[in-house]
Amino acid sequence: MLAQQFSNIVEVSQQRALIHPERECVIFLEDGENQSESITYRDNDRAARHLAAVLQDKGISKGDRILIILPNSLEFINIFYGCLYGGFLAVPLSEPAGTKQMAAYMETFLPTLKVSKPSLLIATTEMVDFLLNKLTPEQKSIFAGVTIAADKEILAETDVEFSPPEINKHDTAYLQFTSGSTGTPKGIMIGHGNIMANLEEARKFMQLEEENGTAVWLPLFHDFGLVAGLMGALYSGGFVVLMTPAHFIRKPLRWLAAISKYKCAYSYVPPFALDLCIKKISEKELEQLDLSCMVSVTDGSEPVHYLPTKKFIERFSTCGLKPDVIRPGFGLAEIVIMFSGCKSGLEGLCVDRHVLETKGRVELIDNNTPEADKKMLVNLGPQMDDHEIVIKGDENQSLPEGIVGELMVCGPSVAQGYYNNDQATEEIFRQQIKGKEQLFLTTGDSALLWKGDLYFAGRIKDIIIIRGRNYYPHDIEQVLSLVEELRPGCMMAYASKGENELEHLTTAVEVRADLIKDSALFLKYVMPAVDHKIIEIVGEYFQIIPSERLYLEPGTIAKTSSGKIRHQHNRLVFKSSQFDGLIERVFSSENEGDSYEAEEKPSLESEILTLFEKIVSLKPDFDQPILSCGADSVVIVEFVDQIEKKYQQDFEVEENTTLKDIARQIKQS
Repeated sequence: MLAQQFSNIVEVSQQRALIHPERECVIFLEDGENQSESITYRDNDRAARHLAAVLQDKGISKGDRILIILPNSLEFINIFYGCLYGGFLAVPLSEPAGTKQMAAYMETFLPTLKVSKPSLLIATTEMVDFLLNKLTPEQKSIFAGVTIAADKEILAETDVEFSPPEINKHDTAYLQFTSGSTGTPKGIMIGHGNIMANLEEARKFMQLEEENGTAVWLPLFHDFGLVAGLMGALYSGGFVVLMTPAHFIRKPLRWLAAISKYKCAYSYVPPFALDLCIKKISEKELEQLDLSCMVSVTDGSEPVHYLPTKKFIERFSTCGLKPDVIRPGFGLAEIVIMFSGCKSGLEGLCVDRHVLETKGRVELIDNNTPEADKKMLVNLGPQMDDHEIVIKGDENQSLPEGIVGELMVCGPSVAQGYYNNDQATEEIFRQQIKGKEQLFLTTGDSALLWKGDLYFAGRIKDIIIIRGRNYYPHDIEQVLSLVEELRPGCMMAYASKGENELEHLTTAVEVRADLIKDSALFLKYVMPAVDHKIIEIVGEYFQIIPSERLYLEPGTIAKTSSGKIRHQHNRLVFKSSQFDGLIERVFSSENEGDSYEAEEKPSLESEILTLFEKIVSLKPDFDQPILSCGADSVVIVEFVDQIEKKYQQDFEVEENTTLKDIARQIKQS
């Protein structure tokens, strides 16, 4: 079946249900390993029609907004497709980490609620109970006029007759709220025509074929998981093997094992996932994997670094992974998801770092050049068919190849604009380029073209300029990740202004929780050593030292729901002389910390509780399952890793494992 002959994704779904009704479209691994449920194309079509009919019966009309706050599940898929079928605008959002974190969640959730003005909110039973029974009177007033329903409850309602609305390619299909890593989240209006154009280009890039599998653990509320992972597979007539992000984070082997077991040809991952696989999958576990079935894996959603990606390819080549499978790509929600990708796999362009950062242009150099003098740019491939990439200069002109400028894009994948935000739509979606009639989307990224291919340089708003030289935060943050005392993915580089108003480099890093258990010992002995490492490694790679260095407790650096560092928000917080989570602020002339006084050795239980609180940033409950404490799964993994290192034994954490269970295992060893 040629999906591109249809005008919208609803028609594609309906036709697939007619042509191959019994073909599985989604297999859900409830524990990340074993299949618990699956649905066919006919099942999904029926569930979508049913959900749409139920909502119509409740008086919800085409164009009304429906908030979907659910984990990866078959229920999420049924409800999302039901919204598409009924012409309702689904607004997929991240879940709260748990009921204990609802207060913090509400702070970021309420602005989205006010912008979207939904008719209905669909969530898990637990969240619905909280919203109906535990809100403050002030919060309840904000939800006035919003119906709140549990997913299983609304899907179980009695069948009513479905009246299909007229849907055309110009209609808005759903709202994808931006992550807010560089500003206030905005609702992107994704049109049916945008979806069809983007998925067709993704099909060609990923070489998607009928009946082939796609392994997905990315969250479905996020564009990378929702459009690329789920909708891309169903558009192409394949099937999805679905698990949750927590399943992958706790045991990365599950992702590759699912690919191997179900012979999946495709997947989508951010770069940190590849690094996690290298660290967490043992040589013995490699023997279980057969990755020869893989055709393509899009590596994106954050800057792709050459050497870590190469390391993954080399490590898993022993499992049959072909060298061209990992394909770096570029995309963002305003373009549905993807805009370019390198079909030939990982390719690097070795350039002179100093020329790039001082003159903003490419000068090729030999790969054997010392690391401090070179930069390996990752090839993100050419523009898609019927789309155009322009690198814009300061005077709105199109720059030639090899020159760094602002990345601008146009084409049928570019979304319709921001919901109820004409000013932002005008600023972002309607940019003029000299000599071109069509309007362009400004991405907020700096990049360059070389021989027709795109290369990412950095976020324009986050670029650090010191003495006329440009430094890109993600480059410095990548180098800081080599310091083992710091928490992976929890480090930030940015520009600050000192008393003399000149810009200087600042680093803010979260320290491993086990190292700050005794603050006096940390300040006197550990921090100076770490500080020396940071100065040495940044100076080695960039010929500059961070003149201000912030050492932070775990969980201090704010991130978006998709895990990106909120640079602007954090910079504002870190301006204060004191803020929650600050351990120490060190300048180049800072003296050592106070003297250390030994404390009485704590009990085993006390040690475990203290370590848990430091890493997870929650008050521990000794009898509560740690996986349901409401914390991010990545943080739980770090806690377990630190416990295993400290007591030199392995722990298999199950759904009901408590801190008491861990203490018992240690005593019995």
